[in-house]
Amino acid sequence: MTRSKRFDELVEEIKKLHEMKNRDYAEEDDALSNFRIAERFGIPAWKGCLVRISDKFSRICQLATKSEPSVKSETIIDTLKDLATYSLICIELYEQWQGAEANPT
Repeated sequence: MTRSKRFDELVEEIKKLHEMKNRDYAEEDDALSNFRIAERFGIPAWKGCLVRISDKFSRICQLATKSEPSVKSETIIDTLKDLATYSLICIELYEQWQGAEANPT
């Protein structure tokens, strides 16, 4: 089975977007540090990421139902790319959490 060329292009775009946003949001020694902040409040990072996913989904619903969005700087495509990125980050955080739960120190 083959993937479409556009799918591969989108994956590369998402990787580049993630790298750029990491420079703005994350600490140098931990690419997911901005997601781990939730742990300071007793919330596993992966669950904190789910909140961000729900925010993006809410934004997508608004963009899909409004004829003219108030904030024009984030398109539905931008939001979908963020959602894809957050989904992958959430998988990584969940896997780390599962590993920590299985092997408590």
